[in-house]
Formats: sequence, C-alpha cells, structure tokens
Amino acid sequence: MEPGGQPRRRAHLRDPPPPPHPLPVPMQVRLPVLAPIHPDHGHGKKLPQTLSGFFYRSYSLDRFPHSAHHFTNVTGRGAPLIYPSFSFLPPFAGLTVLDCCNGLLLCRCSQSGGAGPFHYAVCNPATEEWVMLPDSSYSIGEIRIASVCFDPAISSHFHVVGYVVLDEDDDYVTQVGIYSSKAGSWSLHQIGWDDEVYFVPSIERRSVFLNGFLHSVTYVEIVAVDMEAKKWRIIPLPDVDGETAVIHQSQGRLCAFIDLPETKLSVWVLEEYGTNNWILKHIISTSSLFGGKNYRIDVDYHVIAAHPECNLIFLVYGSSNVLMAYQMDLKKVRAIGILGHDLYLPYLPYVPLFSELLTNGR
Repeated sequence: MEPGGQPRRRAHLRDPPPPPHPLPVPMQVRLPVLAPIHPDHGHGKKLPQTLSGFFYRSYSLDRFPHSAHHFTNVTGRGAPLIYPSFSFLPPFAGLTVLDCCNGLLLCRCSQSGGAGPFHYAVCNPATEEWVMLPDSSYSIGEIRIASVCFDPAISSHFHVVGYVVLDEDDDYVTQVGIYSSKAGSWSLHQIGWDDEVYFVPSIERRSVFLNGFLHSVTYVEIVAVDMEAKKWRIIPLPDVDGETAVIHQSQGRLCAFIDLPETKLSVWVLEEYGTNNWILKHIISTSSLFGGKNYRIDVDYHVIAAHPECNLIFLVYGSSNVLMAYQMDLKKVRAIGILGHDLYLPYLPYVPLFSELLTNGR
C-alpha cells in the first residue's frame, strides 16, 4: 500500500498471444537514415552517432550457456553493428548488461553466475574499453537498482547511481550510492526527497539521464537526483486517469508514456525542464497498432525507446517479440523484425560512442 492507504499500481507481465501472420501493420513509414561515421580530424577519433540499435537478452535451458546477449540494428537489416560477445571483458561465469547511456554499458559481472558476490563494469563496445568498478559499501542482501549516467557533451567522466532497497516486499528506497569515474570511488547518501520513494525493484523500468539528473519513475511520480546528490527533485506525472507510466527522452526533453482507459497510449513531453508543465503530444489507439487488439502497455507490449532526434517511438509486443517503430507525425507504424522467444527485459537503446574516454581496466 502507498502512504494514505491507496494501493500501489504494479505492471504484471504476461505472455501475450503471438502476432498473426502476416504481421498486422502497414509497412509504410521510413526509419531515419543513419548518418555515416565521420572521423574527427582534430583528435583522430570518430564522432558519436544517432540511435543504431538495441541490446537485449535471452534465456533458454535448451542451450549452454543458458543466457545470451543479442543486438539488433535499428533498421532490422544487415549484420549487427555490435556483436555482443563482450570477449574483450575479463572472463566471468555470469555477465548481465543492466543499462546503457550514450554509448556506455553497465554490466553486472559475477564469478559464480548466480546471486553471489558481483562487480560492476562499465564498457564501451565500440572501442572495447572497459573499467571495473571498486566494491561499494552496500550490505549483503540489499537490493540495488543501478544505472549508468554519461553525457559526452558535458563531461568525459561517467557516474553509476545505485538505489538501495532494503526490503523487496517494501520497495522503499533508503539510500543512494553514486560512483564517480573522476574520483574513482563510491559515495553513499541518504535520500533527499521530501516524500517516501517506493520503487518496483525491476529492470522493467529504465531510468533516464538528462540535464545532469537521473530520472526514475515510481508508482506515482518521477524522482530525480544530480550526480553530487546535492539536488533532489520530484516531478509529478501528468494528472490523467492512467495507470502505468514509462519514461524516455527525445530531442533533449523528458517524455512520459501513460496507459489510458479504453486501451490508448498517451505521449507527454516536459517542454520546459524547470517546470512541471507536461504537454500532451499524442494519443495512440493500441488497436490501430496491433491489428485490432486492445493491448496494454507493460502487459501486452513495451515502449522500449524514443528516438533521440525525431518523433519516433519503438515498441516490442507478442510472444515472438516483434520490434516495431511508430512515427507519431505520420501516424504510421512499421514492423522492423521478429526478435524471437525467451527474451528478457530490458531492451537497451544504443548510440555508439567512438571517443576513447574510459581508463582501460586491463
């Protein structure tokens, strides 16, 4: 229960029915053309690019190892831009990609492959650089929800933010741990929000790093913290009769996707970051997306990304995990490809970074 006696809303995942064949979506919208890779003649490096694809993970007992990482191009065509074997990292029994931000990946590395001790590593798959983070001061048994925060336009240094949840049944965030690559160490902070913050300790809800703050969606609002844990902010979600909210960022703005009654998806944008003024940009009927099926967000389908440069969103639905793109300006949808069965959240949007920024851990 939330404070005040109101039940907290949870998104319960289930396996939706497989898509009919052929896919019930018109193949009409073009995806943005990817810009070529330009060398930076001043530094002998390549400049960062736009959204290129998605990392995701599958798990099956019919193969060994049971868990595997995958990458699909944003166009759905051609050889993958990145082969996610991560062979450049030290060998670990278990490796899970947790998060991705502006070309850097946050990985959980363990020697046992189970729920035992682990280390965080941050790597750049485009340059095969990596750094192993030192142990944090968390206690055994604590639940951590970790995100990597990096903006090459602001700094060449990155941060890793970990929310500490002591009790899985309570979901209450007690502390925030922040790793700074500049300092090379962790710092632990008591939360500075006025309200009690409850999270679903799950990778289904990705956080968004924007304007120097990490933004995370809770049951009822968005909470944000800067990388020095000096500024704490609460952003109310749009006041609509919706249930499930997912946040992304596009064109330098925070976006919220909220499930509405009558199985409609509303798209909101925080036009002015310093305010709490959300602007309704779009309402999408899910039946028009999914061939007459009235699907619900985070139950039957997932909004996995918003394109960083245009009004394009990416969705995955069905037991075969169909990847689709929806162009909001044209109100057109396109099926990109079928990713397959036995997949696990999250799907991580990837923008390659060709600058050599990390202190190599080898």
